[in-house]
Amino acid sequence: MAITKIHPIKSTLNLAIDYITKSEKTDEKVLVSSFKCHPSTAHIQFIKT
Repeated sequence: MAITKIHPIKSTLNLAIDYITKSEKTDEKVLVSSFKCHPSTAHIQFIKT
């Protein structure tokens, strides 16, 4: 039987953004962009709003 775990997005948001923007996945981060925030601080700005 498979077991799944659900974690609150606020506690793992930084890890999710880090995983999504990994250099080897995004052509050395050339394919990463953001709107009205910086990718390195997006998780902080997301939690504040």
